[in-house]
Parts: sequence; structure tokens; C-alpha cells
Amino acid sequence: MKKILLSTLVGLFVMSCAAGGNDAVKKSLTNINEELVVIQKSLTDTQMNMEDVQSASGNLQNDVSTNADAIAELRSEIAYLNNEILVLKGNKGATASTQDLSSQNVSSTTTSKGSSAPLNNIIVLDEEPSKSKSKSSSPQIVVIEDSGAAKNSLYSYAIELNRQRKYKDARGKFQEFIKKYPNDQLAGNAQYWIGETYYSVNDMNNAMKSFQDVLNKFPKSNKIPDAMLKIGYVQEKQGKKQEAIATFQNLLKKYPKSKPATLARQKLQTLGA
Repeated sequence: MKKILLSTLVGLFVMSCAAGGNDAVKKSLTNINEELVVIQKSLTDTQMNMEDVQSASGNLQNDVSTNADAIAELRSEIAYLNNEILVLKGNKGATASTQDLSSQNVSSTTTSKGSSAPLNNIIVLDEEPSKSKSKSSSPQIVVIEDSGAAKNSLYSYAIELNRQRKYKDARGKFQEFIKKYPNDQLAGNAQYWIGETYYSVNDMNNAMKSFQDVLNKFPKSNKIPDAMLKIGYVQEKQGKKQEAIATFQNLLKKYPKSKPATLARQKLQTLGA
């Protein structure tokens, strides 16, 4: 009897331990599941934050690219004004007397015929006196623009002509800029503005060619998104709806964060695409 009772108690003890063990396992699994949920939520939040950072970074890069043209144009305008000041100084210096020039030691900066020395960006040329001239003749003063200032002045002048709606004159200056400085970072911008001069007078064929030239000849220009947008506009005006839609969609694909892409989205909505 005692043996039967002892066996019964041992069996009940084992069953009790087994039951307690299952509960512990279930509780452990529940805790693990809860921790996995917390970890998954943390990973999701981290991924969303990374996407936000990437989006902000993309917007910042686009803003830098978009503002590059404006910054370059502002620098050009500043250089243009500086150049105008130099020209005014040169005109004043050209009327100076020999005594004034001597007081500035101008003659000491020249050596021989054809040699030159800059004085506040004013080039002084020492000419050999001819038989008909006195040896005391004052040297000739010639104002020569610095190459960088001349470049910036030309671009700024073209921008100003375009702003004044003198499109033909502006176009000529932009073309002159490209011819003189084909490898300059503003050459692509100049090509884009040539397209704008045609677009402003509703010459869509030449506008299309000019905007296409931005893509083909200046593939690294920051005006590429703007040129693509205007190509879509031209296509729409020419009644080529499907081509315009394709152009706008391509712009969104290549430059989704750009300002022209925002305008392209609006156009696609109005076109029902």
C-alpha cells in the first residue's frame, strides 16, 4: 500500500513539474515575441528616419544645384559692376596730366616699347618717342579688362538684356559667350537661356533645338532638369501630348527632387497622366 501511495505521489510530482515547465516555456516564448515586436518597431522607425534623412539630403543637394546658377549669376553681376568701376577709373586716368602720372611713378613701371605693367588693372604702355613727338611725351594709358571680368560681364550683360525682353540682343550675347568660353561652367546656362529667348517669342522649333542642345552638348549642366521641363512644355504646345507626358515622366525619374520635377507633376495632372 505504501509503495502504491509513494508511486502515486511521485507521479503527481512529475506531472506538476511538467506542467510548471510548460508554463515557463510559454511565458518565455511570450516574452521573446514581445521583444521581437519591440525590435521590429525599432527597426521600422530607424528605416523611416533613414528615409527622411536621405530625402532631406536629396533636397539639400537639389537646392545647392538649383542655386548654383543664381550664385554664379550674382557673382557675374558683381564682377560686371567692378569692371565698370575699373573702366571709369581708367577713363579718369586717361585724362590725367603728365605731372599726375609722374606723381604715381607710372613711368617707372615700364621698361621698353610694348612692355606693360598693371596699376589697379590699368595697363600702361611706354611708347618710344618718334621724331614728331617730344621725348617728354606722357605714356599712353589703355584700359584692358581682365579675362575673368570680361567673361562675367558678357554673361551678366546677356542676362540683363533678356530681363529687359530684348531677346534677340540677349541671344546674340549668349551665343557669343558660348563661342568664347565653350568649356565654362556657365556655357550650359547660356545655351538654356538661348532657348528661353526663342520660347519667349513663341518660336517653338528653335526653342526645342536650343533646349535639346543643353542635353546633348552640356550633359553636366545644372540646367538639365530645366531644359527637360521646357522640352515638355514645347511638345505640349506643339500638340505632341504623349511625347510631352513621356518627357515629364522621364524628368521625374531622373531628377525627382528638383523644382522642375514639381512643375512636371503638375503638368502630368493637367494632362490626365
